[in-house]
Amino acid sequence: MKQDSRALMRTWAIIAAIAVLMLLWISASLLLIGDRPPTWNYGQPPVVPGDSYYTAGRAPTGEKVPQQVPPAPQAREPAQ
Repeated sequence: MKQDSRALMRTWAIIAAIAVLMLLWISASLLLIGDRPPTWNYGQPPVVPGDSYYTAGRAPTGEKVPQQVPPAPQAREPAQ
């Protein structure tokens, strides 16, 4: 009976030690790093669909590109 209570107390002591270590870690992080907004401001990027920094202008428009993969036999229209 005494062994069981010692094991139970040791288990709770380990759990309490882990909780205290986590609280100390969080407190130290908050003190060292702080809770402040970032100092940089890059502005808001434009919300334009398909706009990219790497494009040199509009996409070239030309003739229609042929289909690369032929449709499956089930998808073809039946011959009349």
